Amino acid sequence: MSRAILLILVVCTVAAAQERPPVKCIEDSPERRGEEGCTILENRPLLGSLNKPVYWHIDRFDSLEAAKKAAGPDGVAAQAHASVWLMTVEAKTTKKHHGGRHVAWIGPIVLPAADRYSMRVISTMLKPGSTTPVHTHPGPEMIYIVDGEQCMETPEVGHRLVAGQSLVLPAGGIHRGRVTAPGGRRALALNLYDAAQPASHDLGKPPPLVPCK
Repeated sequence: MSRAILLILVVCTVAAAQERPPVKCIEDSPERRGEEGCTILENRPLLGSLNKPVYWHIDRFDSLEAAKKAAGPDGVAAQAHASVWLMTVEAKTTKKHHGGRHVAWIGPIVLPAADRYSMRVISTMLKPGSTTPVHTHPGPEMIYIVDGEQCMETPEVGHRLVAGQSLVLPAGGIHRGRVTAPGGRRALALNLYDAAQPASHDLGKPPPLVPCK
């Protein structure tokens, strides 16, 4: 396929995506069946001590049973994107990565003042040109790109992320994800937030956002 034809296909795909509504996160989304969607895998209280900096650790396992067995009170074991993952909130230093293969640690995570915190873990698969809503969280959001590429648009700058890269967004930061690769984008995400507030808030009249260059 020539470069010109490929460019036309990408432009047409993006134009079609702009007519679709943004993809919102729900429980048991079509992502669970290999289609476009954003799935809330877990949303529960954060139980561990927060007296020292915490990090988001991502490990890959050979079986869901082994990952569940290794998961502690602040760990989530799940199947997503043709792999089994254990995602935990803990200190930077871990021993033997819970028996799995360590993929990434992300942080340190700066939490806003709150009496109690919750953790929401997400798996998402978006098609080329698709977007999330423009939204904020009452706590930091961490995203890890499993496959593909996206732009995280904010009022200040556009962050281009490719497979294997991660980003920490601060509490209250306005942002929107936009898939920029022709093959789509697969990702995992974590929200740590004030348990007295909703995990996410969509903006009806958002400010201008900066695209990736």
